[in-house]
Amino acid sequence: MKDQTKAEALAAERMQLLAPLLADGLDPAKAREMKTKICEQTGLSERTLRRYIASYRSEGFTGLKPKGKGRQPSDEAIPGDVLEQAILLRREVPDRSVRAVW
Repeated sequence: MKDQTKAEALAAERMQLLAPLLADGLDPAKAREMKTKICEQTGLSERTLRRYIASYRSEGFTGLKPKGKGRQPSDEAIPGDVLEQAILLRREVPDRSVRAVW
């Protein structure tokens, strides 16, 4: 996520949801009941709640921040010198296919 303040705020919201479930010595039946209640109130699935708990236990508060989507775009998808050479080849023979240039 690009905006760190939004990521922090979202992680804080998730932490508020999870806090009651993270108490030591919590009875499993009570934990299930609390999870069901949280899911009904927030509209989250139980699987999502389990993922949040697992992320928090493995990475702490940072684990509750949203992850980036996919790979990050590089500065240049095609290096400039390669692109220039491809343009020259295409201008030389306009009917040349991209496959032939590449």
